[in-house]
Amino acid sequence: MLNHAQSALAALPSHYALSLHTRHDGGPFHAWQRFVAVSSLAEYVSASGDDRFFSFSQSLLADRRGLDGNDDSLWVAEADLDMAPLKKEEADRQRTVQDAETIFKQLAAQYWDTTCGGGVWWDHARTYKNAITNELFLDVAARLYILTGEPSYKSWAERSWNWFAASGMISPSYAINDGLDKTCHTNAGPPYSYNQGVILDALLSLATVTGNKTLQDEAIHIADETITARAPQGNGFTEPQIAMTVDGQIFRGIFVRAFGHLVQSLPPGQTRAHFSSWLQDESQTVWNHRFQNSRFNATWEKSPQRPSAQAQITAANLFIAAANMSDNAAP
Repeated sequence: MLNHAQSALAALPSHYALSLHTRHDGGPFHAWQRFVAVSSLAEYVSASGDDRFFSFSQSLLADRRGLDGNDDSLWVAEADLDMAPLKKEEADRQRTVQDAETIFKQLAAQYWDTTCGGGVWWDHARTYKNAITNELFLDVAARLYILTGEPSYKSWAERSWNWFAASGMISPSYAINDGLDKTCHTNAGPPYSYNQGVILDALLSLATVTGNKTLQDEAIHIADETITARAPQGNGFTEPQIAMTVDGQIFRGIFVRAFGHLVQSLPPGQTRAHFSSWLQDESQTVWNHRFQNSRFNATWEKSPQRPSAQAQITAANLFIAAANMSDNAAP
């Protein structure tokens, strides 16, 4: 499957480099998605040992144009933390981690407040508290503690999860709602797949920080609800919206990447086998639905063809996650 991922990612520097370096957040590729691309490329390098995309990843990570909002900044921090282990020089690794620290500290100081009992605002104007921003904040805090051992990061991670778990954004069925309304109640926004994905990584990171194994159980419930609620109907995993937006084109790629991390963390048994089988089935469906030159649809549908950089990233993340479930993950 890693050779499938390499084929999907090869389109980025050759066909989509300019759109990934967009200067604004209103075109065919939003600026924050650049850093999802960085994390996806880093994931491929880590899984395969093939560093052909490393320089391209570096150029994307260095480009901060077009960012707008606190979640955008946190995607940068996530990409920093994914790229840092791949840096050959210790000083370069440290600078990359320090960049993530600077981003986190600024947001913690300026955008976490007592509105709705806590949580980080989505935007600089403080109009909305939502799932994705706070999931990213939680994950970055926990990952920074793992890397640095700085106690404040552990405190922030625990504080963030306690607030998020009590916020009402997690439904009784374990679906993650998009955010809170002005009365601090769930706004019944769509449970986008990336909201279901980032929380999986955050819970795994927090479990590592705290040693609390029930956090992995929470992640299992969320993951199982997600793949059950979006069961394939002939065209693969579906997003809970009719019109596929520019943002939405990359959502399921974010989910499957985190889902793959969860499956890797599980011991042998029924749950791991079920989740692994889902990954293998979905990846085979998407590969069978490919177009010429290993182009894919972001919707994972066979037709009509709607090429995009987001589609290539999404498919690659699925193939990498599936490859990591097999004994022979090498390309």
